[in-house]
Amino acid sequence: MAWWFSVNSLDVWTVAMILVAAGIYLSALVATGAVLFRLAFPRLPDHDRRRVARMGVLSAWAGVILILFQWSLEAGYLGGGNIAAATNPMLLGIVFDGASGGRLILVVAGLLLVQAIQLNNLAFSKTANSLSLVGVLLVMLAFVQVGHTVNTPRLVLAVLLIVHLMAAAFWVASLWPLFHLVGQHYNHGNTARILTRFGQLAMGGVGVLVLAGVTLATLLTGGLTPLLTTAYGQFLIGKVLIVAVLLLFAAANKWRLVPAFESGDATAPRRLQRSIALEVVLVVVILLITAVLTRVTSPNG
Repeated sequence: MAWWFSVNSLDVWTVAMILVAAGIYLSALVATGAVLFRLAFPRLPDHDRRRVARMGVLSAWAGVILILFQWSLEAGYLGGGNIAAATNPMLLGIVFDGASGGRLILVVAGLLLVQAIQLNNLAFSKTANSLSLVGVLLVMLAFVQVGHTVNTPRLVLAVLLIVHLMAAAFWVASLWPLFHLVGQHYNHGNTARILTRFGQLAMGGVGVLVLAGVTLATLLTGGLTPLLTTAYGQFLIGKVLIVAVLLLFAAANKWRLVPAFESGDATAPRRLQRSIALEVVLVVVILLITAVLTRVTSPNG
């Protein structure tokens, strides 16, 4: 199959680039999603609000480190995949002068700005929110600077990708704080309200995520044949199937586990945590496939 040939032909340097790219996606989604989560739940308890802010800040710094490492890896790739090329000033300059350099600047600037969410002082709350949202926008814009969305119709593809990423960021960043919330043995009523509110927001978010993703995939592949016969299409099908499993977990949480939690079922917190942990694993797999899609394959095969 086309997807197996693509994977089987990977060298160590390309594998490193895929892993770093997946790490960048994860850290960027968590950092930006932390901002969206904080804004969606302004009445989080203080300790949970600080936990979300800390998660966002740590993810932002991880993203900054990884994007700088990716810069070096791309320079090394141009020079044949070796450490000497990865530190060559001329090759680093070539990468920086291209679209990857523009993306690097946007990602670093955006990830630095999203850290304003750690400002808990009410006197600076509006300023902090504004700075954080600007950071979110910069990071989202960074992802449309390179990759397959630079093709025609670029504006449509870029808007779809940004909408898709915003919905994904909110979902991905919510998993860790929700995991902790359901494990707490106090303030059960407040946790239940947060879970219910998240379920309401997630319904709309999932719809946006799926609609934007399907439309984006259709525009990129150009039809059913390339979807089935190219490595890009086959990886994309795999990604869609895993997303479908992820949606099943989300549906089970909303319609079965959250109501059980609200009713005081003693087993519900542990079952919810187990479900959320499985969602995290699936998210990591999806991001790895996404990294392969953007680094190894292309829509035209």
